[in-house]
Amino acid sequence: MEDMQVFESEDIETFLGDAESFSSGSSNDAPLSGDRAVSNFGNAFSYKQIGSITTYIEPVSGAIPLDSLVDMFKADSNLKAIPVEKNDRVVGIIDRKTVAEATSSIWRRLSAKTVGEYVKEVNALLSASDYIEKKLQSISAISKETGVEVFPVFNGRAFFGLVSLDEFLSRIADIREKDLQKAAVIQTSQFPSADELKKLPYSVSIWNRMANTLGGDMYQAHIISETESLIGCFDVSGKNVAASLLTISVSSFFKMLNMMPSPPRNPLAIISLLDEYLATSVPGGNFITGALCYFDVQKQKVAIFNCGHTNVFVCYQDAAESENAKSAVVSPRLPPLGLGEVKAQLAQEEKDAKKKPFIAFGLKHGIHIELYSDGFTDMVDVDSKRYEEERVKEFFVNLYSTPYQDVCKKIEETVCTYTAGTVLPDDIVSLRRLRTKSNASF
Repeated sequence: MEDMQVFESEDIETFLGDAESFSSGSSNDAPLSGDRAVSNFGNAFSYKQIGSITTYIEPVSGAIPLDSLVDMFKADSNLKAIPVEKNDRVVGIIDRKTVAEATSSIWRRLSAKTVGEYVKEVNALLSASDYIEKKLQSISAISKETGVEVFPVFNGRAFFGLVSLDEFLSRIADIREKDLQKAAVIQTSQFPSADELKKLPYSVSIWNRMANTLGGDMYQAHIISETESLIGCFDVSGKNVAASLLTISVSSFFKMLNMMPSPPRNPLAIISLLDEYLATSVPGGNFITGALCYFDVQKQKVAIFNCGHTNVFVCYQDAAESENAKSAVVSPRLPPLGLGEVKAQLAQEEKDAKKKPFIAFGLKHGIHIELYSDGFTDMVDVDSKRYEEERVKEFFVNLYSTPYQDVCKKIEETVCTYTAGTVLPDDIVSLRRLRTKSNASF
């Protein structure tokens, strides 16, 4: 534009009043008056399209006096900018800050020329049908380079309205939050349901809290037969969305087992297959730790496979019920899953039974097996002190005599009390295997 230039201003005086709207007429040389100038036709577009956040504002001619815009901005405190046209075509915008700077004193107001001399030309061509996420990077770059924060939007060749960078960012944040909420529902649906857990021949209490909307901690339960089962607690390397995607790999494996006509029944075969499956589906540099417990309530046997996970606590009483509980620790003997090494080490065990990379023992009355993720040990108080493993051990020993129905409540009280006034740094899963449901309890 020959008679127009970009005017950069630094300060703005708060001289504007409050009103719900302003009036305008045609974009000729005379000031605007009469018809309502602000409208919104965003309902014609989807929530993710630019048109849905665009507000129509009647353009003004670049030939009118700058002073004529002062009352328009005074009349609408929400008005950020006004589109400017030349030869019946919108060529840029003039914002509130520019008008305020150019008319901040009587002398400036009298010496101010036409709107066209202060117009900010915008090089970004935005279509109402464009998707917000795809255009955010380009308008952010233009805004950073030129200082322009409001952009014209077109529907075909026709001017459709204005949209601000703030509106872009606000809608993007809202879209992502809604997507995260949907993803959280999907992730939770991958965990065993309450009905599935009830089918286990023993009681299990599970408490789970994500540090964010999505997380990388999870638990699984797999019924092998009427008397055999496998339960596990898993922790994916990484955080948030990326980690949550990898939890789907674990859940899909166990769902696949349930669909196989002749699935493996040996726990070593199941865990080896899980490791092999994850090695093909988990990207390089990622891995999944896991503590898996195999139970055979008929043969009264249990085996614990700790694959690079936090220590597992086995709590029990030696004699009388009144005696304080004791605990044994099952530390990792296997590497994390998804690296292909678990299968190799379990295969080695079949050749040399003396080199067992897992713990196996007989079930006894009153035994409790406590699985948990490292979010438990890593939680911090207001003084930034970690909970640490020693406190976790003490907690589970004290939890031993807690009734089944109160276990999750006790875990939640402990976590909430210790982390009061802080942010939970990591996801927490606590999974507790209790006594059997039959008369042959252990």
